[in-house]
Amino acid sequence: MTSSYNSVVLAGGGSRCFWHLGFWREAAGALALAPRQIACVSASSAMACMLVAELTDEALRLFMDVTRRNPRNVHWRNLWSAERLFPHERMYRASLGALLDRKALSRVHDGPDLRILLARLPRWLGPRTGFLAAGLAYNFDKRIRRVVHPTLPRALGIRPEVVPARSCSTPEALVDLIIASSCTPPMTTLQQWTGAYALDGGAVDNVPACALDGDPGQVLVLLTRQYPRLPQIGGRTYVQPSRPIPISAWDYANPAGIQATYDLGRRDGEAFARSGERSQALSLGTKMVVNQP
Repeated sequence: MTSSYNSVVLAGGGSRCFWHLGFWREAAGALALAPRQIACVSASSAMACMLVAELTDEALRLFMDVTRRNPRNVHWRNLWSAERLFPHERMYRASLGALLDRKALSRVHDGPDLRILLARLPRWLGPRTGFLAAGLAYNFDKRIRRVVHPTLPRALGIRPEVVPARSCSTPEALVDLIIASSCTPPMTTLQQWTGAYALDGGAVDNVPACALDGDPGQVLVLLTRQYPRLPQIGGRTYVQPSRPIPISAWDYANPAGIQATYDLGRRDGEAFARSGERSQALSLGTKMVVNQP
């Protein structure tokens, strides 16, 4: 069986991205998924690395363990210490560092072209002001306009930058790239990449189809939230979860939510793989997953 998808786009979404791992586990074999490139952003760049390095089980087990040992998402006692209020960056970086060793990096280099999206600020905005402006623009497009691909951040001058994971020569550089693509103060500190400030690539587009190269072929786009309308773009198949994902992006104290998110992805991936005629709409639960040929 030959896959009909040349490219895959993985939406960002923090802990919601464990849905991708579950979906891939059930759908990849049935669909013979072997994309030439994967466009990813923020936490989905971490998940893409786990997929191509064949570390899905290890990533799920490790992050459930570290979140089980983290009792809350805000450590208020640290108001009076040098420690950070938010444990997210420390947990994220340590987990990636434990998983992405030289062997994993070699698999990333040998696998599909992982194209990781960063956001760059216009010159007239400082990093903190820029992050605030980017966050307001992103949330207006996502929560008010409810569009899959936002346009307001670019109108403000926030620019996309695509960095191939293959350009990272060490595991530490790959971890730094993923963290830069996930930079979301105050959950993380301000990050730099190649000497300039970088923000979460989702500030440009959390569904990073813009990170694909100029000849993507047939594209499978995996979302991490539900939308009232999905784009009708030739050559793209958009798939959204069958119900709201049961964890929030920056919930790092909820191992049960991570497991439930992964399990939802498995159910949705199995249903999608069973759908057969992928040019039709597939009903999953109470929502529609729309497939565009």
